[in-house]
Amino acid sequence: MWALAGGLALAALLAGGGWLFWIRGGSQEIAATSNPGTTQAPDTTTTTAPGVIRSDDTVVYFLVEDDGTQYLPGPYLIPVARSYAVLSHPVTDPVAQTLDFLLIGAYPGEEEALPPLASAIPEGTRLLGVDVSDGVATVDLSSEFVSGGGALSTRARVAQIIYTLTRFDEIDGVRFLIEGVPTSVLGSEGLVLDDPATRAGFDDLLPAVLIESPAYSTISGVSTPLAVSGTANVFEATVSLELLDQEGAVLWEGFTTATCGTGCRGDFTVEIPYEVGEDQLGTLVAWETSMEDGRRTNVRQHPVWLNGSGEGTTTTIDPIAALLSERYDLDKAIEATLAEIEAIEAELAGLPADQGTDLRTHAAELNQYVFELREQLGRVYDELQALGAEFDIPCSGAGLGAAFVDQPDLPDPAQDMRHALFDAALSCDWETLRSFLDHATFSYSFGESGDPVAYWQREEFLHYRPMYYLAAILERPFGMIEDGDSTIYTWPSAQAYESWAQVPAAEREALRPLYDDLDFRSFDEFGAYLGFRVGIRSDEHGAQWIYAIAGD
Repeated sequence: MWALAGGLALAALLAGGGWLFWIRGGSQEIAATSNPGTTQAPDTTTTTAPGVIRSDDTVVYFLVEDDGTQYLPGPYLIPVARSYAVLSHPVTDPVAQTLDFLLIGAYPGEEEALPPLASAIPEGTRLLGVDVSDGVATVDLSSEFVSGGGALSTRARVAQIIYTLTRFDEIDGVRFLIEGVPTSVLGSEGLVLDDPATRAGFDDLLPAVLIESPAYSTISGVSTPLAVSGTANVFEATVSLELLDQEGAVLWEGFTTATCGTGCRGDFTVEIPYEVGEDQLGTLVAWETSMEDGRRTNVRQHPVWLNGSGEGTTTTIDPIAALLSERYDLDKAIEATLAEIEAIEAELAGLPADQGTDLRTHAAELNQYVFELREQLGRVYDELQALGAEFDIPCSGAGLGAAFVDQPDLPDPAQDMRHALFDAALSCDWETLRSFLDHATFSYSFGESGDPVAYWQREEFLHYRPMYYLAAILERPFGMIEDGDSTIYTWPSAQAYESWAQVPAAEREALRPLYDDLDFRSFDEFGAYLGFRVGIRSDEHGAQWIYAIAGD
């Protein structure tokens, strides 16, 4: 946990030419300067009790290093809260005071906190003046600002100034003076600045997930619900979050969606409810879920003071939000693992059975892993259903992207039924599919009984893609099975043969996009087709859909 905890915060800043330390803890509020023989209390109009938000707090930008979860190397800019309550004088120029906070650097304790804060601005840099006019802040800094450091250090210190100043609504850009001289090229590396310089040129110094509000703070409290906002450049624009109390217990977990993602930076906002019994230092964590294995990546964590209610800690996790967040993580892990399996299958294609043993073993391990992930996802689905939650059901049929092709040898009623089922599967039109069901005669599984549509929806949720197979199988050649006075038209045609060996080569090859060599070997070993099959009964009274079975 954070270095500054338990209601104690220590700040250090310049005041009246000397260091002022403001110590806040419990009921004690003390100001002491480094000037010998002077001790003074701060102006009462600027003090505040611990854990109370002040409307006149400000924000500066410091740097944090890569915490081992990042895809891009650090350091990264993050906003850090600074409170005017530590001052022994009224604030007459918020912009200048904010820059003073920035030039001081990290407070004692923040450099050892997790994550530790740092500044690229050289020690000894002084603010000589700042003027704001027509949306541009012209800041005059001492010569120390351009001393030392390479290209990254120079860009980072400039970005700290720009991001800190443009946090003010009235400032859009920054011009730099060094010792009163306008400067558009900084440092020994010759960093060229726009006129005025804006945030746009420094996006690469931002973490993938940037928490803008609440700012990193070991001093100021936050209300409930906690309003969180920021920007992110993450896969599918999905940002996962959790709020922890001082013991690390989860108070809330969920996710939100940025306005843009995967290659562009979008804004995100979310309100997090919480309740704790006493003022305490908690942790706000945000991250991106890895597409490779579902682990947390691009993790950002901020200390946040939580305001206590005096009635004990209450966990306010939204169970639906937590389940949806878990679903998202499981979805990504399943998708990534299935993609890896598909790549292995492509590599194995055409290899003799006595080759590729290691690949086949790895594929079997991955399939077992997917099975376990699906079991967890099934639990999530069942719990969401039990809570009456609204959530989307994926539609695998939409990924087929096929155009319907008539099969002229079918009688018209069967052809019409096939066409209607094909269209409904492509769009996952559950009500249309339900309208064709006769529960007394329809089969959808060898081992299940109940509502076929509910079964397919759950299978879609678990990435089994029943609607994809329903539509795709109806594109394959059909076979016929005579059943008294009626004919059962079955897809694929392989289902109509007594053995797999009897299936003509062309009809086997028609199944290739759906089944690989391993599947074909299993059909051969079993002696018959084991895959998805669809049946439509046709007689003088018309057509009836009688089964759609996955081969279980």
